[in-house]
Amino acid sequence: MELKTSSVAARLGVSPKTIQRWVRKYNVPYRKNESGHYVFDAEAIALLERIKFEQSATLEADARREQNEKPQNNEFSADALFQAYVEPHLDQFASRLQKIENKLDQKADDIVSVQLLHHRREIEELVTHLRSLEQRIARLEERTNKEQASKTENAAQKKKRRGLSRIMSLFA
Repeated sequence: MELKTSSVAARLGVSPKTIQRWVRKYNVPYRKNESGHYVFDAEAIALLERIKFEQSATLEADARREQNEKPQNNEFSADALFQAYVEPHLDQFASRLQKIENKLDQKADDIVSVQLLHHRREIEELVTHLRSLEQRIARLEERTNKEQASKTENAAQKKKRRGLSRIMSLFA
């Protein structure tokens, strides 16, 4: 009987990563199939079962040892630890936190001020550029109006000449 890593893990009730870790840690024999997956024979599976049994026994012994070492009175409860170590420094923590928040607010105000000044400078540059464009447009309009006025004068003068020459050409 040969099983892949996932099948062995399901049989032992552990994750496939745990099987891979045990293979590396305890040099469990295996072979790889053509896809590169670990394949375990009956002897390797028996070895993995023994490793799992030993691991479980070790974990249970550790749990019992921790339970026996745990103090019976509650002098190390969370409330007692809080009162002993944190509460005396709570005011100091609060004042430091307030100082940090004030510095943060001041820094934010400074940044906003710098941004406002930068925007104001950009707006002033745009207004200056807009004024120069308005002056340029006014000059161009003046030039265009003068050119049109001179063209209409020239056109009026030419029409008079043409009219007279036409009349003369009738008599000739």
